[in-house]
Amino acid sequence: MSADFAGRTVLVTGAAHGFGRAIALAFAQRGADVFACDVLADELAETQRLCLAAGGACVVATVDV
Repeated sequence: MSADFAGRTVLVTGAAHGFGRAIALAFAQRGADVFACDVLADELAETQRLCLAAGGACVVATVDV
């Protein structure tokens, strides 16, 4: 199944690694504007790099929810 999220914005918490990173990347690959957040700034930077390399849009913020 392929879903298109172009024109949509998604918020992904826990996006610095693991499932959160995979979810952020999957949304970015499908055209969503991703807002990724976590408490780990250095790993968030890697999530952002991966999303941008996949052609997606990704903004990150270090937050503790």
